[in-house]
Amino acid sequence: MHRRPCTTVAHAVALLVVVACGGGGDPVAPPAPPTGALPTGYTAYVTGIPNATTTPASGVYLAGGGTDDATGMTWLLTQGGIAGSRAGQPVYGDVVVLRTSGSDGYNRFLEQLGANSVATFVITSIDGANSDSVAAAIARAEVIFVAGGDQSTYVNLWSGTRLQRAVNTRIAQGYPIGGTSAGLNVLAPYIYSAQLTSTTSAVALANPYDPSIPCATNLVEVPRLRDRRTEPHFVARDRMGRFYTFLVRLQADDAARAPRGLAVDEGSGVGIAATRRATVFGVGAGAYLLSPPSLSRSTLPAPLTSLAMTVTRVPVGSTFDAASWTAPGLVYTVTATAGVLTSSTGVMY
Repeated sequence: MHRRPCTTVAHAVALLVVVACGGGGDPVAPPAPPTGALPTGYTAYVTGIPNATTTPASGVYLAGGGTDDATGMTWLLTQGGIAGSRAGQPVYGDVVVLRTSGSDGYNRFLEQLGANSVATFVITSIDGANSDSVAAAIARAEVIFVAGGDQSTYVNLWSGTRLQRAVNTRIAQGYPIGGTSAGLNVLAPYIYSAQLTSTTSAVALANPYDPSIPCATNLVEVPRLRDRRTEPHFVARDRMGRFYTFLVRLQADDAARAPRGLAVDEGSGVGIAATRRATVFGVGAGAYLLSPPSLSRSTLPAPLTSLAMTVTRVPVGSTFDAASWTAPGLVYTVTATAGVLTSSTGVMY
């Protein structure tokens, strides 16, 4: 298999926009470079030959950052459909990985999991996000995956571009999408965009209007995440306080009337199928479902004081109903009083 940086239009057009890497086909020589101008604003890394045909099952995979879980990522590939088999193992579709930094770190991993091909696009400018080649690759992908990094660059470089439109069109056609860390963050309609710096629970609780708490909306349109906000690295980075603040702000600002929060710990992932049945994969603390109290539009006090928010911990290996936001896990409440968060059980996570 060839896995090499691709800086020509001919190479990039051959890619799929997915987050999996495939092992399909015999090795072939890369296409000859075109004689025209080279593309700007992105670098592409291609593994395999993007020629799969599948019947997708839709779905979204939300990973909390850290080490990627092979079982969860295989679930995502399965949602894109099976193209065939090799040596008794399924071969999945073509994957496109989108990112704004890094290189081909996902290609070999996804290829080993059974992806037919993997094309990683590192988008470094708005011109790159408007590239014909990038849009064409996304339009052919069976799976799309958004890698970790800096979500402010995703919001700044992808909003209003052909990349954004192509991703949302592919999702609407029934193909799955996944993301990890910053990539998880931007899949929900309400995005912590981290335009200035990454805020902490202590900063958010001290002042819910701190400049480090900007919000963007609707970069990616995932039907199963309507009225949801997501948070990665949850336990590992002690993010209960800031996520509580984010959810309270949505209602106080009248941005959402009944928001729900899905937090995922490092090493864990949540796959939500078309039926809205969700499965928690990986290791670590799993997932947390947050349901804030009903609030009217108001100005929140600083330090923050607000009502109790219901939290359900869903451990790895469990399932939950992503429509009703209910799960057979530990249920408790957290409450902010003068900038201090407390738990009804005495345990925050």
